[in-house]
Amino acid sequence: MEERNMRLLYDEEQIRARVKQLAAEICADYTDDKPILCVCILRGAVMFFTDLVKEMQGKNVMFDFVTLSSYENAMYTSGKIKLIQDLRASVEDRHILVVEDIVDSGYTVDYIRRYFTSKNPLDVRIASLLDKPMTRKVDAYADYVAFTLERDSFIVGYGLDCEQLYRNLNGIYEVVD
Repeated sequence: MEERNMRLLYDEEQIRARVKQLAAEICADYTDDKPILCVCILRGAVMFFTDLVKEMQGKNVMFDFVTLSSYENAMYTSGKIKLIQDLRASVEDRHILVVEDIVDSGYTVDYIRRYFTSKNPLDVRIASLLDKPMTRKVDAYADYVAFTLERDSFIVGYGLDCEQLYRNLNGIYEVVD
């Protein structure tokens, strides 16, 4: 793997502050006492997921995980979503909060929203660390977005990867090579 040139977009402090603010927005929207099943889309969303659910104090939060794939190589989506690992928990009559790393083409968010909606939850909402609206291929959206990117660029860090590397970086970086 070649070395990548990267430019910092959001540092650890900016991420922490925005995640805390986003958690408050989410908690304010769930007004009943019913459990919120927070579903992490592995692997890219794991750092965002962990920090977000820790900030959701005072809510009945449950965890589960799914693994999806839509990438044919490290940098380009195929547009075909494959469910690799499904939930263990039932979603019926529960609030579902799907936590995603980035909404770019929209294929994954569209797929996951339709998939969970078909299982009779109370509702399905999506929280995304990043939104890249200029690359949308389908009409899909996140209900909660931490950061919206201003240009079409490849992003790594804070869970997002390039060829499985750079996930462990505390900041969010744009690859500039």
